[in-house]
Amino acid sequence: MALPFDEASAAPIRHQAGSDTACLLLHGLTGAPARDLWFLADYLSARNISVVAPLLTGHGKTWKELELATSESWQNDALAGLNEAASMGKTVFVAGLSMGGTLTLYLGEHRPDIAGLITINAPVYVDNPKMKLVPILRHFQRNQPKGPPDVADQDAMLPDLGFNSLEAIYQFERLMRDVRDDLGMITQPLLSFRSTQDHVVPPRNAEYIHEHVNSRFKSIVTLERSYHCATIDYDREKIAASIEQFITQVRTQRV
Repeated sequence: MALPFDEASAAPIRHQAGSDTACLLLHGLTGAPARDLWFLADYLSARNISVVAPLLTGHGKTWKELELATSESWQNDALAGLNEAASMGKTVFVAGLSMGGTLTLYLGEHRPDIAGLITINAPVYVDNPKMKLVPILRHFQRNQPKGPPDVADQDAMLPDLGFNSLEAIYQFERLMRDVRDDLGMITQPLLSFRSTQDHVVPPRNAEYIHEHVNSRFKSIVTLERSYHCATIDYDREKIAASIEQFITQVRTQRV
């Protein structure tokens, strides 16, 4: 049984470290920073990397707040978070889970000054035929029940909305379409993670993204033990260590 969001689980994360490197972390749709990103944030900050993880518009409360959000508001949240991260360090990386990964790609398309991009089970398309009905259905039905967060580690008790806003799903589809159309603008080093057992996002998204970006260095890491919410699942240490290695490689110009 998922737990409801509270002030602690929905809180943004900000850790100032001593180096000149910072990382912006972005959570997924219906998620929150302290729920989805706490392990990665703690891991990076313990290694002297500043971390910023904002709460995206409409998140951390109920589906009623979520239905007021737009793709543009999430883009603006990501840009504001990027600017905050840039105030903490000269070299900035961006990492995102699920929709946060989609926003990571959006930032990469519009901010070439970002040093490197990391996506974790990020979609630019979904295979669900029901998505085609959402633009119409959202005018007649405001929400729909959603299952518990997709994790293999059943000891990970995750706060969750319980319902999803159809308007928010529509806005997410708009975001994916816009990002998908501009993938060729991405030239930064790109590290992507994909879970083989992802019950939310088709794993093939990682290959699609890498086939359409223009990054000279790009790599995909496959996660065998985790489901969609991989940042708090069994592979969380593997993800964090791989991201640290990626940041070190980019910083030392070995990619």
